[in-house]
Amino acid sequence: MPAVLEDTEETRQILIVEDDSDTAEVVAMLLETAGYTTVSVETGTTALEEIQATTPDLVLLDLNLPDIDGMDVLRTVREQSFLPMIILSGLTQERDKVVALEAGADDFLSKPFSPEELIARVGALLRRVRWTPVAEPRLNVRQLELDLARRQATMRGKRLHLTPIEYGILATLMRKAGQVVSHDELLRNVWGEQYEGDYSVLRVNISRLRQKLEENPRHPTYVVTAPGQGYTMPTRLS
Repeated sequence: MPAVLEDTEETRQILIVEDDSDTAEVVAMLLETAGYTTVSVETGTTALEEIQATTPDLVLLDLNLPDIDGMDVLRTVREQSFLPMIILSGLTQERDKVVALEAGADDFLSKPFSPEELIARVGALLRRVRWTPVAEPRLNVRQLELDLARRQATMRGKRLHLTPIEYGILATLMRKAGQVVSHDELLRNVWGEQYEGDYSVLRVNISRLRQKLEENPRHPTYVVTAPGQGYTMPTRLS
């Protein structure tokens, strides 16, 4: 059985964008059993209207929609917000997953998927969005600052607009600045234990984060690859 939300957790609303009514019904039932509320729509146009009107906590987005391509829906949303979005798709090629992640998806789940995996991934992403540490108000590495209470990052005083996943990666690396953080440790900390070994999702998000952090993303100085190990954030330039 999928995990059920703790009584102390706030109920979260999930928007399901899926044109197959049977699939949408099953996904809604699984999420509602786990303690979430759901709204289901069948088209990209309706999805964009619903997002604008209600601002759900998370979107589950199918790519194969009858009117607007799901990738176009994803890109449109990303132009306006960092609303957590998970792609649900029958596409199984690694390239399809990478393209969706590069376009701004927070996660990609191929059909068919298990109920446990769906609930785990939704819960992991929502925890990442709402998690706010108390003991560390700010982290600083050279000209990069992370305000943990406000969940805001600035580089040279200019605010960086980060997705929840990018924020999680940055916070993990900054807490261990000067140390190498392994691929699997990053995956566990940011996505959850079920993501260990899923290096493509990590690689794509590291690339997106570098585009926002680095003066020259091809030669990064803040998120540096430790070959065969993981990533590190140097506390000073050599």
